[in-house]
Amino acid sequence: MNLTLFHMINGLAGHNIFLDKIMTFIAVYSPILYGMLMLVQWFIGGDKGKKTSMNAFFAAIIALGLNLIISTVYFEPRPFVHYKVNLLVKHPADASFPSDHASGGSALSFTEIMYDKIIGSIMMVLTLLLLFARIYVGVHYPLDIIAGFIIGFISSKILRGLEGILSPVEGYIIKIWHEIFA
Repeated sequence: MNLTLFHMINGLAGHNIFLDKIMTFIAVYSPILYGMLMLVQWFIGGDKGKKTSMNAFFAAIIALGLNLIISTVYFEPRPFVHYKVNLLVKHPADASFPSDHASGGSALSFTEIMYDKIIGSIMMVLTLLLLFARIYVGVHYPLDIIAGFIIGFISSKILRGLEGILSPVEGYIIKIWHEIFA
């Protein structure tokens, strides 16, 4: 079923240059879009925005750390290694499972939604597009994406549990920011 669903989604690639360009842009440049949203939040969101941005960043770090552990224990080759695919982007033949893009984007989105519904909702729409795009461009199987989405969710919950530990660190960073730029 994983391979069948992959071929259904990836089979859409290469037929519409406009859709290919949109999916490629999202699949490749979504981390920049997330970063831009978090910078806007940092600069116009006051101290709450700064704290939210840091929380989202920390959740993404947790997600990517979990991915690193998983990918060293279980290695799944990328779809283009063993199958003929419509590959729209260059990508190394490293571990496919779980998707770093899906994990990081989901961790950011779920964490943002906890603290800032507007930016979190924008990020979640971007994440849902990203999940589809990574399969569309031929670099992930659906299960890689689903696992990444779940890891992102779990990471945001772990972050929530670490709030008491991280809050003083975030407060200190915000204090330094104000001392430098006040």
